[in-house]
Order: sequence, then structure tokens, then C-alpha cells
Amino acid sequence: MKLSLLSAVLFLFTEISFAQEKLNYTVTSDSQIQSIKGNFEAIGNVIIKSTNNNFEASSNKLTYDKDAKTLKLVGNVFVKNLESEGLSIQKSYGDELTIFTDSGLFKFNSENKNRVKTKLKF
Repeated sequence: MKLSLLSAVLFLFTEISFAQEKLNYTVTSDSQIQSIKGNFEAIGNVIIKSTNNNFEASSNKLTYDKDAKTLKLVGNVFVKNLESEGLSIQKSYGDELTIFTDSGLFKFNSENKNRVKTKLKF
């Protein structure tokens, strides 16, 4: 009984590396799947934190496509401390964030007439 109760509230916790520079991230979510091709998907209450810097994000779903070199967060995306090409995003939220892991560049989108809101630091 105790074991089944514990497994019902246990979140999955994984440390993964993306890109050639081996940035390490800790991903916590309700479920996680890794494919034989090296792709990764986390679903439900996703939280991703960098172990190299202060980057932190949350979303409903995270997918990593090894071939496309993209890390995509979808649904209720909230981001803190994202650094890219001299631009520092302190806080941002929207519907979909794509990070291109080979370059560190990103694209943030919103849907349903919502807007992306970002607090920048130059």
C-alpha cells in the first residue's frame, strides 16, 4: 500500500546533456521517454534547470530532437535567466519556446492572441 502511494506522487527526475558544449540540465516531470535515436520527451509539470548557470524553465511538455538540435517547451512556458549571444532574458512567458542547442539561439511564440512577455537585460 505504501509503495503504490509513493509511486503515485513520485516525479521523474533526470539529468541530461544537450549540445556539444555539454550543458547539463535537470528535468523533472510526470513522465519521461527517451528514444533509441537519442530524442527525449518529458510530459506534465515539466521543470528544467541548468546545472551550469541559473537557467530555469517550466512548461506542460518538453521535447528534445537530437537531429534537429532543438529543445522545445510547449504550453504555459515560463523562463528565467536565459542567456544567448549577449542577450539576457531575466523572465519571459508564452506558449512555445524553441532553443536551438547547437547555437544557443531561441524563438518564443504565443498562440490564441496571447502575447510573449519578456524582461530583458542588456
